[in-house]
Amino acid sequence: MKNQLLLIVFVLVAVVGKAQDTSGLYPINNTELYLEIMGEGEPILIVHGGPGLNHEYLLPHLAPLAKKHKLIFYDQRSCGKSQLNVKANMNFATFAADMEAIRVFFHIDKLNILCHSWGALPVATYIQNYPDHVKAVAFINPVPFTDEYAMESSRNAASRVSTADSLKRIEIMKSPEFKAGNVKSVSDLMMLSLKQLLCDTANLTKIDPKLPDNYMVASLSLYGFGREMHDYDFYAQIKDNKTPALIIRGTCDISPEIADTKIAGCFTNAKLYVFEKSGHFAFVEENKLFVKRVNKFFK
Repeated sequence: MKNQLLLIVFVLVAVVGKAQDTSGLYPINNTELYLEIMGEGEPILIVHGGPGLNHEYLLPHLAPLAKKHKLIFYDQRSCGKSQLNVKANMNFATFAADMEAIRVFFHIDKLNILCHSWGALPVATYIQNYPDHVKAVAFINPVPFTDEYAMESSRNAASRVSTADSLKRIEIMKSPEFKAGNVKSVSDLMMLSLKQLLCDTANLTKIDPKLPDNYMVASLSLYGFGREMHDYDFYAQIKDNKTPALIIRGTCDISPEIADTKIAGCFTNAKLYVFEKSGHFAFVEENKLFVKRVNKFFK
């Protein structure tokens, strides 16, 4: 009887003590954001790329980090399963305020943040606006901190487009499905663009943007960024920042290496790692190395 009671107590402790994975809409900063929480340990807020994507393309590749950390994924405003917002609410400051509201909601003193691609821009805004609430930041294949490298990046991407892919792009864009805003057609076109961002195009099968059915309607609100998408310069705005920073870039990324070197230069405590077999999705193409670097950094 005594052994049975001990067994029951042990099971109860194990069940109660283990963090449960949860997902759903949360009231955040006067809107509803879709959050997915997994794992246990030191929290890391995951900021997806875009603008207009959602957290799901990151989920399967970042899941190994949940063995040591509590991962807080979320869909940005008008993205994924989050509530649609008007153009006026779509700007870097509001996106940074959303991150701050998530921090407050979960009673986190200082945030660990991991961002990918375009997500680096609202995160850079967060670092500026809420410097006392940042613990450490990992920039994974970040877009440059200014649009001065946009033309060079576009040329690099265009040089990788095969004739077959170019014809396929034209075919998709002329199709009745695409003109009608069919999400499957839009996703097919997006995948052709993502193909140019990889070291090994065979890895394209490992990426799934999982665009929601309302993607085309939701995308209209992204025009709210307007001038911000051309006027930002976080290289000039972030100088000698003491936040520990990790920057991971891939040798096959389309942005020039100087762009990431300059991001590292914005921080007094930064580590820049170049992944030799990766493009813009280091967590896909070199996942084990990615998990190792990130775990070590946040440790």
